[in-house]
Amino acid sequence: MVQKKETGARGKRRPRRRRSKIVLPAAPLKLDRFQEEAIAALLDGYTVLVAAPTGTGKTLIAEKLLEHILAAGKGAVYTSPIKALSNQKYRDFGRLFGPERVGLITGDLSINEKAPLLVMTTEIFRNWCFANPGELEHTSHVIFDEMHYLDDPERGTAWEESIIFAPPHMKILGLSATVPNIQEISSWMAEVRGEVVKVIEERCRAVPLEISWIAPGGDVLDEEEAREEIAERQEIRRWRRHRWNDMMAAGQEELDY
Repeated sequence: MVQKKETGARGKRRPRRRRSKIVLPAAPLKLDRFQEEAIAALLDGYTVLVAAPTGTGKTLIAEKLLEHILAAGKGAVYTSPIKALSNQKYRDFGRLFGPERVGLITGDLSINEKAPLLVMTTEIFRNWCFANPGELEHTSHVIFDEMHYLDDPERGTAWEESIIFAPPHMKILGLSATVPNIQEISSWMAEVRGEVVKVIEERCRAVPLEISWIAPGGDVLDEEEAREEIAERQEIRRWRRHRWNDMMAAGQEELDY
């Protein structure tokens, strides 16, 4: 049965709000093949590049690695390209591993910087490689989130220099969406780092992409609803213009009279 839209005071139909999806009961977590392969390679001591679509579960690989590092009494650095993502990861890891074991260092903030797990922007990590390499003596891994920023014309050098100048004892976990030249990147990393770099790829998109539009009121619309919303707003605009013109014309007639 087709659901009718609600009707407003002036006959304006309001877009439908999406119904919340049913949340299924939690089930035992089963890792995907690429996640198991990546974690196994990391625990075997390799530098690893993971390329998988957004929403597939790359962060879980990092979390499993961090569990192992912290349990071993070592340290790790998690880098992200933007401060907002760094702040989010700081909160997430604080809830997951305990706030006393997580620190945050960006251009604006420095919180618990002696913690074994430090979240920072890639530029901060690059600067540490140059200025504070001694601070990374007990840090076994650096995780680069959004590794494809390596190709950014303006900021890519921060990723390049971080990979080249990270202390030799540190292993790298690079996380990125699928990129066409992941093998070329791994070859370059193997050359500059002087070590084997494992590449783990997953091309299946676990979360299908869906294009939606957000109306000024916050409603999420599909294409049909978006077109209706635009048509209704154009109609209201025309009505207001005609009314304004009528008011101006009436005022002119009164003046003429």
